[in-house]
Amino acid sequence: MPVIFLLLFSCMRNVGTDVRELLKTAMQKHLYEGIHNDSSRVRYEVKDVAFFENPDSYDCEFTVHLISKKLDTTGIMQARVMKDFKKVIRKS
Repeated sequence: MPVIFLLLFSCMRNVGTDVRELLKTAMQKHLYEGIHNDSSRVRYEVKDVAFFENPDSYDCEFTVHLISKKLDTTGIMQARVMKDFKKVIRKS
């Protein structure tokens, strides 16, 4: 019986890591859509995300590295990401 328990326990996936990557990907996609996917003007790299799960969305704080011809900086951006990861609403 202990073998079955270990087998079931080892098959459980770490949902937090999966959600974290999906949130980072959704934000990066949203940022590039804002510049019409023109990475010659500016490049974004979402480094990290802290999030709180709501019933229909995630409230997020992203650490974003921005590189343009005149600027190279890392900052914080806040956004709400819907549970389907398709809609991102930036907060001011």
